[in-house]
Amino acid sequence: MNLLRKIAICGLIGISESCALVLIEKNRSDYVIVIAEQPSPSVRHAAEELQYFLREMTGATLAICSDSEPAMAHEILLGDNRRLQQLGVPIPFQELGDEGYVLRTTGDRLIIAGSAVRGTLYGVYGLLEDHLGCRWFTPTVSRIPKLKRLVLQDLNEKKVPLLEYREPFVFDCFDGDWCCRNRMNSSAAWLEEKHGGKIRFGEGMFVHTFNALAPPERYFDQHPEYFSEIGGKRLRDHTQLCCTNPEVIALVTDQVLQAIRRDSQAFVFSVSQNDWYNYCECAACSSLAEKEGTQAAPLLHLVNQVAEAVEKVFPDKAIETLAYQYTRKPPKTMRPRPNVIIRLCTIECSFSEPLDSSYPPNRAFKEDIEGWARVCDRLWIWDYTTSFAHYLTPFPNLRILDDNIRFFIRNHVRGIFEEDAYQSPGSELGPLIGYMMAKFLWNPDSDENRTMDEFLQAVYGAAGRPIRQYIDLIHDRAMHDSAHVTIGAGPFERFLSDEVLLKAERLWQKAEAAVKNNPKNLAQVHVARMSNDYVHLERARAIGKDVYRIDHRRCLLQPNPEFTWRLRRFKETAAQIGLTHVREGGENYTGWVRQLDSLQQNSGARLTARQPIALQKPAPGLAFVYSEGSFERIPDFGLVTPVKTGWIDSFTLNAADREVHFALKFSGYMKAPADGVYQFSMRSNDGGRLYIGEELVVDNEHLYGEREGCGFIALKAGFYPITVTFFQQLGRRLLEVGWQGPGIPWQIIPAAALWHEE
Repeated sequence: MNLLRKIAICGLIGISESCALVLIEKNRSDYVIVIAEQPSPSVRHAAEELQYFLREMTGATLAICSDSEPAMAHEILLGDNRRLQQLGVPIPFQELGDEGYVLRTTGDRLIIAGSAVRGTLYGVYGLLEDHLGCRWFTPTVSRIPKLKRLVLQDLNEKKVPLLEYREPFVFDCFDGDWCCRNRMNSSAAWLEEKHGGKIRFGEGMFVHTFNALAPPERYFDQHPEYFSEIGGKRLRDHTQLCCTNPEVIALVTDQVLQAIRRDSQAFVFSVSQNDWYNYCECAACSSLAEKEGTQAAPLLHLVNQVAEAVEKVFPDKAIETLAYQYTRKPPKTMRPRPNVIIRLCTIECSFSEPLDSSYPPNRAFKEDIEGWARVCDRLWIWDYTTSFAHYLTPFPNLRILDDNIRFFIRNHVRGIFEEDAYQSPGSELGPLIGYMMAKFLWNPDSDENRTMDEFLQAVYGAAGRPIRQYIDLIHDRAMHDSAHVTIGAGPFERFLSDEVLLKAERLWQKAEAAVKNNPKNLAQVHVARMSNDYVHLERARAIGKDVYRIDHRRCLLQPNPEFTWRLRRFKETAAQIGLTHVREGGENYTGWVRQLDSLQQNSGARLTARQPIALQKPAPGLAFVYSEGSFERIPDFGLVTPVKTGWIDSFTLNAADREVHFALKFSGYMKAPADGVYQFSMRSNDGGRLYIGEELVVDNEHLYGEREGCGFIALKAGFYPITVTFFQQLGRRLLEVGWQGPGIPWQIIPAAALWHEE
């Protein structure tokens, strides 16, 4: 039987009314809500929330009374107040902590008791959600049952959250009321005093704090020894700290103590590496790292000493640091101090499968979390739940969110930060994933399918079913293709085949048709559909797919009506919701859509075909120049000293001897097999450019992250000079150079098309 129907019949049916409380009947109630004479802001808010939602459910308004007033026969007691003490009901407040609560009926009274921080307030929401069927799906969409008679079962329930820190870091989850009602204590949410506050990081002390604690611009000139030594030289830019230097430890300790004094209400203060590599290779740091088998050892050496000093002055504060990238592996013998939080990051993993799967990066993470669990008193997680290169691209992880949270808890994790699209509304199914994460973070055993289906039905109405079919389509295909979806996933993933996208398009059409006469649901469907449209538009922006209908004989770019209306629809919805970001870094939505608009402006353009050149002795392959250094843009290859030069068969990174900090220049000739319009594309991390002769055809220069760019040029059949330049600063190195043209479907430019002059 449906839960709402159960409640409508008898409150929470399946019990005898002889052991139940009739709280409200026919819009009337004998009950009052009792709180302490001087309650905390959150207990006062708990009373107001209970009063409001019971009125919404039944039409009855329960009075809110002080415990200094005479006792009444029918009372709902909130928090630790005199009435509770007079009754002599034992409540284990110490066991409940800040957020646990007890729901208990005794005689004709209902007790909702927890701390004055958030426990009592969470108890109210526990009653409303877990026992009366209320749901808060989004800040504007909720489900509040309508009842003529509210009967409550005999209750004796104690709840203490398994996780001390729960944060779905999604823009759609920042609303304070939504966050609190779903029992999240997110550091970034707009939680106020009435919500009982939140897990607070010190101002400016959330993550990647080395540069803030010891700014190179302030200290490097006088004390280069404070910073990373790499290759025998101290590094100023994109550096880390020398964590074994006693003066650095003293400086960081002083800075942290000052930060605590400035922001004494905060709980956590991060002492953590900057968001790049370049760890210190000095003798002391290297020796400690070698001894402990991890670069986490020098970092922990610093953090433990800072934490020891903090504990003497501020025993209630915690010092957080990262186990991230080069510091992810736990040490052999070192142990974090009890007031140290290790925040372990999953950034290298595949998120379309459970983290305890057999996929090698996931298996490596499993070994590391098990290692940290053995040595940590306080282990938190920084997890990733979207593509940070493409916030709107389909990211098939909804089926493993609960699996991963349970996996974390089995490994003694006490706090979880789920990072998603945090800068803007409009990410791929952002409200749904935020809601599901909140349910699993509070109760890891929440039913996955029920949680998803309740949300879809409430938010999208009759469109919920085809949207669920769309979700299943994407997840089933990712599983079928054994897709390993990472935080850089984009619209070119194999599981997003043309066949899948065609089926997806039909399901979104079906979803819109199902709610065409319901403007509220239809508006929500339009927002959700942006993800599907984004895939088509980003493919158009990156490789020019479907932007034009190309007339190769006349070298004419004719407009494609499908692209035009899809872009118009996307822009209209983006404007309505205030979309600002399609990715975490780099160019924002305005720049991205400007590129799409510029492609449209070329519609109807006739290109002038270039003439080929003659090669006397063409030979397969390209010349390359390879240089090493910390580049933030494509270098002038005439001014940098090459490490090596040679010949290579195609535009690959096989010539590079390292993963980061290098640049490559390829030069030679490409052979156009026929007259017509050629489209060249580049996908790279970091930036690159492609020239045909002296003409810049693809400008994909950027710093950090994967990006795609494309350009068009008309060519007669024959040979043309081609040059590709590329640099790699940090992150996963990537270079893919593709083309399509007359008789050529889009593909990576094959070696057979690339030549040089002997």
